Amino acid sequence: MKVGVKFCGHCAMHMDMTVLYGALRLALPEIEFAYASASEKWDLLLILNACPVACAGRPVFDGPVITVSPVAVDGWPVEPENLLEELAKRLKNAENRY
Repeated sequence: MKVGVKFCGHCAMHMDMTVLYGALRLALPEIEFAYASASEKWDLLLILNACPVACAGRPVFDGPVITVSPVAVDGWPVEPENLLEELAKRLKNAENRY
């Protein structure tokens, strides 16, 4: 499975999402991660927001999207220390569909 990753601008950073992204890549080496760009194709879009406002723009994409903020995954509350585990679980579930 190939995951396109979109970061917010980190203008009001509550959490450094590059650290979460690095940990996620280490935890899920079987998943191919790439920065989301218009020229690439991916199976799922992952949007990483550094603050609870979660205002990162969303590229044009028809497939499944997972949106993360320091306090939520897809709008559901998650404690910051559990974000990696919850996100890994959701990505593994999505991978089983491909």
